Amino acid sequence: MRLARREAGWALAECAPEPYFNLVQRYVFAPYFAGTLAASAAEGASIWGVALGSAGLAIAVLAPVFGAIADSGGRLRPWLLGFAILAFLASASLWLAAPGVSPWRVAIAVAIGLFAVEMVDLFVNASLARVAARERLGSISSVGYAMSQVAGLAALLLILGAGGILPGLMPGVPAAVDRMAGPAAALFMLLVLPLVLLLAEPPSGGRGSPVAGLRALGATLLEAWRVRDMRLFLLGRMLAADGMTVVFSFGAMLAAAAFRWEAGTMVVFGFIITVFGVVGGFLGASLDPRLGSLRLMRLGILTLLAGTASVILTDEARLLGIPTGVALAAPLASPQELGFLASGAVVAIGAGLTLGAMRAVMACLAPPARMAAYFGLYAFVGKATAFVGPFLVSAVAAATGTVRLGILVAVAFLGAGLLLLARVRVPATRHFAG
Repeated sequence: MRLARREAGWALAECAPEPYFNLVQRYVFAPYFAGTLAASAAEGASIWGVALGSAGLAIAVLAPVFGAIADSGGRLRPWLLGFAILAFLASASLWLAAPGVSPWRVAIAVAIGLFAVEMVDLFVNASLARVAARERLGSISSVGYAMSQVAGLAALLLILGAGGILPGLMPGVPAAVDRMAGPAAALFMLLVLPLVLLLAEPPSGGRGSPVAGLRALGATLLEAWRVRDMRLFLLGRMLAADGMTVVFSFGAMLAAAAFRWEAGTMVVFGFIITVFGVVGGFLGASLDPRLGSLRLMRLGILTLLAGTASVILTDEARLLGIPTGVALAAPLASPQELGFLASGAVVAIGAGLTLGAMRAVMACLAPPARMAAYFGLYAFVGKATAFVGPFLVSAVAAATGTVRLGILVAVAFLGAGLLLLARVRVPATRHFAG
């Protein structure tokens, strides 16, 4: 698929946040924080939870506000650049997180970085309708998602390469590879610059008035609730996002517990799942012109449901509920392990289809003059109840003694989200026919 200059700039900017999630929030810096910087793993998990929770709360509360203020001035570029600079500085500062540094100071930097990265993502989303024609929104959104997953893989490979080089270059620097996760994530923020340079802005745009923005936000909230399709879409997105949060948060934990996979195998698992996320993104870009974004979004959620159900039905002795008669031995050698890996791949493909199409539907439903405010609501509903799913999983696991049954919560959320999203309609065009 050939991209115009602005579309390519947008797709590159879409890549900027993902390395922070992979390197800092998930795979590299988070284990270092809990295992080295904190006095104990329990203390590390507690402080880390406060950091991520604080960032999530700030995102949920402030994303609609900043979006509305940006819309009141008509300009997205200053906000995008400003938050990219903040994300760059906060990420780069993690190099200073040497053993012995207060974990609370580091946690503050992590929280600021996560908040800034999510704000970059908000304004990249809000700019989609400015760079792509309506009939290309779904395809460009899916391509951007796929490229973001490629960026996440590239970031992991960069750190793996650094693991073989930095100890020789910096023999006296403790935990150099772990600390390099922050600066490496910061480098990817530079991918925002082409979009900043190419993004079209209205000639009369100003800085945006906080008072006017907040008034507009109130009107946006009332309008979003009154408009049937927007109300259904936002509620459906909230439920579907909660379901995906459960799958992504507990799926790897379930695999490690069931198959006794150690760190090396889990890294392989993560790489494979991310690769299939790339596949899902590019597949969505191919299917969107044929199916339309609404149908593609629903197909994605159905795929997520199928993958989640197969995850629940596969354990150390069974594949899709059927005993294999094969005992666990070497990692990834039994049919049930390979089946679980295939289930995870289905989930990743479903996520790629869903997220790319869902963003395109939002760009179609939202009024062009208030795109940033509506994508602020989009970010809000994706975060506002993210704690509910994990809490319910915890309650079910405590009552039943197994995390596996707890993941049924994801099936319930995804199913309820699909029922609401199935009723959404958008302004009549062939591309978005529902």
